[in-house]
Amino acid sequence: MIQEKETVTIGWCDNGLADGKFAEGLVGVILAAPNNGMKISHSLRVSGNQISRQRQRLLDHWYDKNLSDWLLWIDSDVVLDIDALYLLWHSADSKDKPIVSGIYFISKEPEGTTMRPFACVFKDRGKDGIEYLHPLPEMQLVECDLAGFGLLLMHRSVVEKMREKLPNHSFFAEETGSGKDDEFVGEDIIFFRKMKKAGIKLHAHTGALVKHMKRFSLDFGYYALYWSMEHLKDQVKQNKKSNKLWTPPR
Repeated sequence: MIQEKETVTIGWCDNGLADGKFAEGLVGVILAAPNNGMKISHSLRVSGNQISRQRQRLLDHWYDKNLSDWLLWIDSDVVLDIDALYLLWHSADSKDKPIVSGIYFISKEPEGTTMRPFACVFKDRGKDGIEYLHPLPEMQLVECDLAGFGLLLMHRSVVEKMREKLPNHSFFAEETGSGKDDEFVGEDIIFFRKMKKAGIKLHAHTGALVKHMKRFSLDFGYYALYWSMEHLKDQVKQNKKSNKLWTPPR
């Protein structure tokens, strides 16, 4: 749990534009935080179109200017939620769990109607690529190898240890993979692989759920899917009240 006197900076990168839902979530959390024992001291924004450079600039500015004890990374297409932040706040610890990810969902078919959603937390299989944490366990703090930067709470000690282990390195420089398909490796995966070299473990709280805003096609495929799933609505509503994921019967 974050200590009473410790403070948090909220930081994000964008391309000059941000969704209204993002702004609404951000403002709501900032207003609600004091009533929930959370101290948000600063906000940081880096605008541009080169994400690895943006993330490095944000990280360096936050750490070098000593703005706060913790940095909450959010993506500009994520809708921040006070309940999710509360779970991260009470899970993180500067000594044992200095970096904890929340959960948002991604898909390899971002333009499709029936996108297959997976949580953006992974196991690292090295040259064999990455493996999604699936199915997602309910309301657990789990250890993982990789995650995205869409919702990530980080303590200052993470940067300190990484700089000591990898002096004068960019932590986010993208590169070509070394696997069988020689795939491109993004800046978030690069960061966590370097973090592991510094001996730092990553955790994720599977109950810290936030919305990930993406475009999709409202076509006949979606129409058919929606109405075929109509009978599940009551069950989904019931599980939302208990803040738990629903696992279909096996």
